[in-house]
Amino acid sequence: MYTDFKLFDSARQLFDEIHERNVVTWTTMINSYISAGNLFEALRMFNLMSEFELETPNPFTFSSALKACSLLGDLEMGKSIHRSIFRGSLQCDTILMNTLLIMYVKCRSLSDAREVFDAILWKNSSSWNTMIDGYAKDGQMGEAVDLFLQMPVRDNVSWNTVIAGFTSLGDSSKALEFVQMMPRHGVHLDQFTFPCALKACSCLNMLTAGKETHCYVVKSDFGLCGWKHVVDFYARHGYVEDALGLFKRLPNKDMVAWTALISVCSQNGSSHLAFSLLGDMIYLNLQVNHFVTSSVLKACSTLAGLGSGKQVHTYCIKCGYESEQITVTSIIDMYLKCGEIEDALTLFSGINERDTICWSGIISGCGHNGRSKEALEYFNEMIKSGVKPNEVTYLGVLCMQTFWFVEHELEPKLEHYGCMVDLLGRAGYLKEAEKLLMSSPYQTDQTLWSSLLWACGIHGNAESGSRIARHLVSLSPGDPSVYVTLANIYASLGMWNDATEVRAVIKEMGLREKAPHLCSHRNRIAKRFFDVLPEKTFLAHPLEI
Repeated sequence: MYTDFKLFDSARQLFDEIHERNVVTWTTMINSYISAGNLFEALRMFNLMSEFELETPNPFTFSSALKACSLLGDLEMGKSIHRSIFRGSLQCDTILMNTLLIMYVKCRSLSDAREVFDAILWKNSSSWNTMIDGYAKDGQMGEAVDLFLQMPVRDNVSWNTVIAGFTSLGDSSKALEFVQMMPRHGVHLDQFTFPCALKACSCLNMLTAGKETHCYVVKSDFGLCGWKHVVDFYARHGYVEDALGLFKRLPNKDMVAWTALISVCSQNGSSHLAFSLLGDMIYLNLQVNHFVTSSVLKACSTLAGLGSGKQVHTYCIKCGYESEQITVTSIIDMYLKCGEIEDALTLFSGINERDTICWSGIISGCGHNGRSKEALEYFNEMIKSGVKPNEVTYLGVLCMQTFWFVEHELEPKLEHYGCMVDLLGRAGYLKEAEKLLMSSPYQTDQTLWSSLLWACGIHGNAESGSRIARHLVSLSPGDPSVYVTLANIYASLGMWNDATEVRAVIKEMGLREKAPHLCSHRNRIAKRFFDVLPEKTFLAHPLEI
C-alpha cells in the first residue's frame, strides 16, 4: 500500500519492523526501491537477501533485480544474477529468461544475449522481438533481418522494430520496402509505423508516397500523434501552407506540434510565418522553450529579419535563455548573418564554454563579413582550446582564404577549387559546389566533377547526381566510374529500375566495374546513356498501401 502511494520511507520503516520476512516481503521492498528510482539500494537489498541466505530468491525476485541492472547498465551484476538463475535451475521460466535477455540487450552485450536467446526452450514473441531490437539498435540489420525471417509469427512490434532500425541508420529505401510488405502479409500499419514511413518518404523526396501515407493516417484515425507527423512531412517538403492548414485543424496543439512547424518554417525560409507563430504562442501563454526561440532566430537570419531577431533576443533575455548554449549560438549566428558583427563578437566573448558549433559559427561569420584576420585568430584559438574542428569549420577557414584571393587580387588555382569542391561536397552543399565549378575556369576538369559526383553518392542526392553524371559523360564517355557511381547512387536509394538501366549501359560497354577499359564506340554508348538517364529531378516509386 505504501509503495502504491509512493510513500517509500514509510514502506522501509514497516519493512524494518517485520521480524519474519519472506521472499514476497523482500521482493516487494526491492520493487519499491526500483519504483523510487533508487536502483543501487534495490540491488543492495537483493545482495543482502542472497548473500546471507535470509531467503531464497524466486523468479519474481530475480526479474526485479535484473530490471535494476538493465536501468543501471550494470553488466557484471547482471551476469552474477544469471549464474544464480542457472544454479537454481530456472532456465525453463520463459518470462524470467526474457528479462535476462532484456538486461543483456540494454547493457549492449549482444553475444551474451544471443546465448540466452538460443537457450530459451519456449520462445514467445517477446523473446524474438527483444533480440531483433538489440541487433537493430546496434546497427546489425543483417542479423536483425535474418532473425526476423526465422520468426514463426511476426507481429506489429517485429515489423516496426526492423523498420525503425533501417530508418535510424538512414537506409530509407529498405525501411519503405518493409513498410510496403506489411499489408501484403496481412499486417496493418499502426501509430508506430507511419512516422518511420513518413520520415523515409521525406529522406527520399517521395511526395506521392507521403501523400498515400497521409491518406492511411486519415483512414486509420490515429489521432493527434498521426496528424503531427503529417504536418511535419508537408512542411519539410516546402508545402508550408498545407502544413499550416493541417496544423490549424489539430484539436490539441502541444509543444511538439508548435516546435515542429516553427522549425520547418525556418528551414524553408518562411521567416514571417515562424515569427508570427512565436507571437501566437506567447499570446496563448504557452511555454516557449529555447528550441523554439533558436528556430525563430534562424528564420530571422536575414537582413530583413534583423528587427525581429532583436525582439527575439530581448525575449530570450527576459526568459533567461541567454545562458543556454544553443540559444546564444543562434543569437550570434543571427547577428553574423545580418551583418551586425560587433554585436556577435560581444556576445561570443561572454561565452565561457564554447563547442565546435559555436567556434565554427564565429569563424565562418568573420570570414563572410570580410574579417579574415579575426577569423584566423579565432581558428588558432579554437585549436589551442582543444576543441576539434569539423568540416564546417574548415569550410569557414577556406571561405576566409577566398576573401584573401579577392582582396589581394590573386587567381585561385586548380588545387584551390579542388579543396573547395571537396569541402562543400562533404558538407552537403552540393548545389553550391556545382555553381562554383560552373563559374570556374576549370569547368572541363573531370577530376573535380568526379569528386562532386562522389559527394552526391554519400548524400544520396539523385537529382544532382543525374545532372553531374550527364555532364561527366559528355566530357569523357568512356569512363566507367561515372556509370558505376551513378548506378550505386540509384541502388542506395532503392531506385532499382534506374540502377538496372545504367548497369545495362555498363554491360553494353563491355566493361567491368573493377577492371574498366576504354570503349571504342564512345559516342554511341554516350547516346545510349543519355537515353536511359532520367532528366527529371527524382524518380519516385509510390508506396503501395
